[in-house]
Amino acid sequence: MAVNTTADWTNPIHCPFCGTELESPGAGFVDHIEESDDCKQSFEHWRENITGDLAGEWAG
Repeated sequence: MAVNTTADWTNPIHCPFCGTELESPGAGFVDHIEESDDCKQSFEHWRENITGDLAGEWAG
């Protein structure tokens, strides 16, 4: 699977990177990226890209 770094998260019930339906919008996403190496890599890349956009440290 290719890394999706341009995902728009318009539906919190589905992973913005692969479209998989999640168990729940919050904890389900965290569980999903821990189980999917491709989505975890996409999430980390997305997170690196927005780091400069946020003031202070982001714990998310």
